[in-house]
Amino acid sequence: MNKLTNKGQALVIFIIFIPLILMIGTLVIDLGIAKYNDYRLEEITKDVLSYGLKHIDNNPYNNMVDLLYQNDDSIDNYSIEVNQDEKTIRISVDKATKGFFGSMVGKEIYKEKSSYVGYFSGDKIVIEKGR
Repeated sequence: MNKLTNKGQALVIFIIFIPLILMIGTLVIDLGIAKYNDYRLEEITKDVLSYGLKHIDNNPYNNMVDLLYQNDDSIDNYSIEVNQDEKTIRISVDKATKGFFGSMVGKEIYKEKSSYVGYFSGDKIVIEKGR
């Protein structure tokens, strides 16, 4: 009887698991990019809201829209409500990001949404997460 060697088993297992390892790595990178874009959208929204509150007496709506698109020109939808009488501003921004892994499994787009409300409390500017 000939003794069989196990030299080919590790190669077969390696070849089977390489696509799985690559898919998991791609998913981690893709979700990281989506999370970064979500964080960036939140920061842009807060910056635009802060600018609007600092210039609320000068009707800052148009400048806020310009500032929004200067920071990110791929924004899909936005809603800015400036109430000069109550000195409050509501802002909501939507953006869709195309992902690489999502296109492989059928979910091509990650949707990010950022919504904040800003107002004055005494002399301080207050910015809160909106609904």
